[in-house]
Amino acid sequence: MRSFAFGQVKMRLLKLVVVGALSSSVVLSGCSMSRKTRPCELHYADGDKPITSYRGYSTAIEYPAIENVTARAVQLSGEPRSLQRDVDDEVRDVTLHELMLTALSHNEIIETSALGGIGSKAVLTNPDGVASVYDSAIQETGILFGRRGMDAALSDFDARLASSLILSGQDDRLNTSGLPVSSSEGGAFNTSLSKALASGANVSVISNWSNSATNNPLNNYSSIYQGVLGAQFSQPLLAGSGAEFTRTAGTTNPAFGAITGVSQGVAIARINQDISLADFEVAVRTALSDLENAYWDLYLAYRLFDTSVTAHESTAKTLKLLVDAREVGAGNYTAEAQARDRFYETKANVELSLNQLYKSESELRRLVGLPMNDGTVLRPAEEPILAELRPDWQTCLVDGLTYRVELRRQKWQIKSLQLQLDAARNLVRPSLYAVGGYNVLGFGNRLASQGVNDPATGTPTNSAFGSMSRDDLNEWNVGMQFNMPIGLRQARSQARNYELQLAKANAVLAAQERSIAHDITNAIQDVAANYAAVQSNIYRLKAAEQRVDLHETRVDVESVDLVLRAQESVSVAENSYYQQIVAYNKAITSLNLATGRLLEFNNIYLQEGKWCPGAYDDAMLRAQERTHAVDNPHLRTEPAEFVSRHPVGGVELVTPEVHQAEDPEGPQPTPETPTQLRIEN
Repeated sequence: MRSFAFGQVKMRLLKLVVVGALSSSVVLSGCSMSRKTRPCELHYADGDKPITSYRGYSTAIEYPAIENVTARAVQLSGEPRSLQRDVDDEVRDVTLHELMLTALSHNEIIETSALGGIGSKAVLTNPDGVASVYDSAIQETGILFGRRGMDAALSDFDARLASSLILSGQDDRLNTSGLPVSSSEGGAFNTSLSKALASGANVSVISNWSNSATNNPLNNYSSIYQGVLGAQFSQPLLAGSGAEFTRTAGTTNPAFGAITGVSQGVAIARINQDISLADFEVAVRTALSDLENAYWDLYLAYRLFDTSVTAHESTAKTLKLLVDAREVGAGNYTAEAQARDRFYETKANVELSLNQLYKSESELRRLVGLPMNDGTVLRPAEEPILAELRPDWQTCLVDGLTYRVELRRQKWQIKSLQLQLDAARNLVRPSLYAVGGYNVLGFGNRLASQGVNDPATGTPTNSAFGSMSRDDLNEWNVGMQFNMPIGLRQARSQARNYELQLAKANAVLAAQERSIAHDITNAIQDVAANYAAVQSNIYRLKAAEQRVDLHETRVDVESVDLVLRAQESVSVAENSYYQQIVAYNKAITSLNLATGRLLEFNNIYLQEGKWCPGAYDDAMLRAQERTHAVDNPHLRTEPAEFVSRHPVGGVELVTPEVHQAEDPEGPQPTPETPTQLRIEN
C-alpha cells in the first residue's frame, strides 16, 4: 500500500502542475472554465506518456506485505533427481525408527499422505484443518463460547475490582429573585470487589463515597460527604445452584442469556482439552502409519528397480546372442526382432521403476520433513518381517476396544454430554435466589476531621468516616427473589436437545465399536492372506528361475520365444514376491493400527511439554499428599470424579460354563458354545 500512497501523492503534484498551466492559459486566452475538462484534454508538464489502463491496475491481484522466512528444508533443497539429471549422490541407509524420530522432532505440522496428486495435500487444500503441535495449546487458551480453555473457564471465578472517580459541576440560572444562579459541584469515588463462588453464589463488597457542594441557602452545610461501606450476596437455591452445575455450565451471566448454554464450565473445558489431545494422537498415529507405509513403498521401489534391471540385462544378453548368431549366418530376423522388442520393453520398465523410486523417496522425505534433495539418497536399512504372525482374535479385540483413541475421544464426548444434560435438567426449575446485604453509612461536612459545630445542636459534627462508628447509620436487606417462565419451555427444550445428543453419541460409540471389530477382522484376514501369498510367490519364483535355467542352457532360434517368456515370468514372479512381502508388513502395521497399539509398538508415547517452575512445586506437594493419605472407602467425592488414569469399562472376556462330558480321563469342554464378550461402557 505504500506504493499506492506514493502514487496518490504523485498524482496530486501533477494536478497542481496542470491547474497552474490551465490557469495561465485561461488568463492569456480569456477562455472560460465553466465546462468540465475531460481527461484526454489535459496537458502535463512532463509531456505525453503511454497511459496505463486503470482497469488493469484496479483489478490486479495484490499480495500481503508480510516478512516470512522460508523453511530451511526448502531453502537447502537442491534440484530433484530425475531421469534427465543423472548424478551419483551418496546413498544414506536409514532405519524406520530413525525417520520416525526425525519426523516427530522436526515437524510442527503433522504431514500425512496425499491422494489425488498435485495440490491435493491437506496443508494446501485445508490449512486451518491440519493437525499441529499447537492445537492443544490453542484449545487450552481459547476464550470463545464452545472452545473455552481451562484458564478462560477458571477466570469466571477471579475476583473483579471495579473503581470509578467522577467529578462534576453545574451552574444554572433560576427564575427566582433570591438566588438567580444555582451553582453545584461534586464528585463520586466508587469501588467494588466481587467474586463468584463454586456454589453459584456471588458476593461483593463496596465502598462508595460522594461529595456535593451547593450555594443553596436552605442547606445546613454548603458541602457534605456521604459514604457507604457494605457487602451483598446472592445465592441460587433452585435453578443454577450447586457446585456440580457451576463446574459444568460456568457462572451465571444474565447479560448473555441462553447463548452461553451449559458448556462454559471448568469441567467441560477440561474435557475439551482431552478431546483435543485425542485428536492430536489420532493425527500422530495416522502420520506414523503413512510414514511406515512410505518406508516400505521405498523398499519395494528399490526391489522393483533391481528386478527390472536384472530383467533388462537378461534380455540384453539374449539379444546379443541372437545378433552374434545373425552375423555368422545362423540368425533369424524374426527372433531377433522379438528379442529387441522385449529389450526396449524392459528398458522402459527400468526407466519407469527408477522414476517411481525417485517419487517414493521424495514422498518419504516430505512426510519426514527433510529437504527434497540434500545430496543424499535415502535407502531403507531394515528388512521386512518374514516370520509368520498369528494374531489372537480375543486379545486383538480387547486391545482395540480398550486402546483405540477414537473410542476414548467418543467416551469423553459422552461424558461431556452427560454433565451438560445434568446441568440442563438443573435449569428446568424456577429461579429462586436468596439475597441479602448490609451497609454502614457515613455523613458529614468533612471527610475525615472535626471542627465545625452543628447549627442545630451546637455540638461538633462528625466527619463522614467518624459517623460510621458513632452515629449508628446503617441499612440492611434480606429476602428472596423468584422468577419462572410459565411452562419453562426453553429449559425443557434444552434438556431434551441434550438427551437426543447423548443418545446419538452412545449410538455412535456402539457403531465405532462394531467398526473397530470389523477393522481388526480385516487386518487379521489381510495378515493371513498376504503371508500365504508370500509363501506361494516363493514357490512361483523358484519355479520361474528353474524354467529360465532349463531354457537358457540351449538357446537357439527356435527356443527364443520360450526363453523370453521364461525371463519375463521370472521378472513378474520376483515383483509379485516383493509386493506381497511389503503388503504383508503393511498388513501388520494395519493390525497394530486397528488394535490401537501402533504408537506403543514403535515405543512412542505422548507427554506434555515443560511446566512453569511453580507447577513442579505444586505437583510435588500433591504427590506428598497422595503418598501419606489414607484411603477411606466410606467417603464419596462431590461432585463425582469424571477422570481416570486407566481405561474404565472396556472389555471383559466371559467364558460361559462348559458342559462336562462323562469321561473317566477327566472333564472335556464341548465346542458347541463359543466364548462370549461382555462390554461395559
